[in-house]
Amino acid sequence: VGSVADATWGNIQVKAVIQNKKITSIQFLQYPNDRNRSIMINSYADPQLSTEAIQAQSANVDTVTGATDSSQAFIQSLSAALSQAKA
Repeated sequence: VGSVADATWGNIQVKAVIQNKKITSIQFLQYPNDRNRSIMINSYADPQLSTEAIQAQSANVDTVTGATDSSQAFIQSLSAALSQAKA
């Protein structure tokens, strides 16, 4: 489980599921969802970020256009989760 990261309009926290030393899925434990705009942004950004991280097998993912803060918070939380998994 990654750390809670500030995405300006709310927090993002993710959990990386790792099997056989590979990221198999990413679950969002927290994400900005109290404003319609935040819900819209995260509804398209979160799946893209998750898919890209699973394909890359790392937190080294591209920022989703229009979701810069959410993307950066995702990267921060996922990086923390992956660091814990390696420890």
